[in-house]
Amino acid sequence: MNETMKIIFAGDTFPVPKNYELFSAGKTKELFGERICELFQTADYSVCNLEGCLTDTGEAVEKIGPSVKAPTATLRALSEIGLKAATLANTHTLDFGETGHNEMRAALEANHIEHFGTGDSIEEIKTHVTVERKGRRVILYTVTELFPFNTPGKRRHGANGYDEYAVCRELFALKQSCDFLVVLYHGGAEMTHYNTKLIRKRFHRMADNGADIIVSQHTHAVGFEEHYNGAYLLYGQGNFCFNLSPHVSELNATGILLEVDFGSEGFSVKKHLVKRTALGCEYDGEQDFLAFEERTKRHDRLLAGDEEAEAEFDRQFSAYCSSFWLPRLLGVFRGINPDDDKALEGRSGEEAADYLTSRYTKRQLMAIRMMLQNDEFNEIAAAFIAGAIENKD
Repeated sequence: MNETMKIIFAGDTFPVPKNYELFSAGKTKELFGERICELFQTADYSVCNLEGCLTDTGEAVEKIGPSVKAPTATLRALSEIGLKAATLANTHTLDFGETGHNEMRAALEANHIEHFGTGDSIEEIKTHVTVERKGRRVILYTVTELFPFNTPGKRRHGANGYDEYAVCRELFALKQSCDFLVVLYHGGAEMTHYNTKLIRKRFHRMADNGADIIVSQHTHAVGFEEHYNGAYLLYGQGNFCFNLSPHVSELNATGILLEVDFGSEGFSVKKHLVKRTALGCEYDGEQDFLAFEERTKRHDRLLAGDEEAEAEFDRQFSAYCSSFWLPRLLGVFRGINPDDDKALEGRSGEEAADYLTSRYTKRQLMAIRMMLQNDEFNEIAAAFIAGAIENKD
């Protein structure tokens, strides 16, 4: 049989208040444009990451960061476009607790959309779905980085979290029962084109254990690609239709819709750029992958031992960390400090980082780095802080 099976992989997707009405009415062309709708209709199967909780009654859990929800009725547009499955292993799926999680799964099932990546307990997580079409058998596996609010327990709902030994062992076993194995990984550094060394190492290990395709979601920005040991790795797919932030930047304005044909001789990948619109997204007529290709070539040179390329990767990632995360991290460590609040007013991210860094000695910064890099210190700090949080209640 020479026919290929086509699967469409969409990035982060979720309704936001300004397009609830369009989603609820199933206005697919107004939301996604005609070309994208056609792509979904020509696919044998399609999947997206559902970046939030579909609920009408769930109460938000106490957490750091936004709690993302939409009415269950908004699922209509995704059903109308032909979506076949949704990954739920992400950082927002448990934003509205078990009630919201249960409502979302019930709504997906009512719309004949498969879901995977979560479960009622750590023993009951559904890690993958199997797609069989045209003589091909493809397994889609999903996993996420864990946080306190999406970590499963013996009697607690949660998501499939990345544990390298457990994940790689499961991937190795799954590959024995399918033609192709795809991993949808939810994690990495948000809002940057350059993913971390840790993520790149994880992708290589998953590929070594049988993954044919690995896609990094969650970053909300397009990254770069790699061909490794026969596998295709996409570091940063970007958004499909997730206009949560009102601010449109070069980073969150585009995403990649990934079209993969699975055949008897292997698989082929085709990338489609989609761009954000006021109310949704549409096919990008320019399809300009120049910056993407430049980052990919730089990464290839890095892997080949090019010190200049590695230095550029490190520089870009450090610049992102310094402007976005460093002021947040050091500010949290400083605790309640009215003097800081006053001094930081009106400062840019870089200026805030410079000011807060100046409030620490070199040895204090070295101690913070040691505690963040050391696994044992991480565990000790997490246990101590958990106790401190309970004392605040």
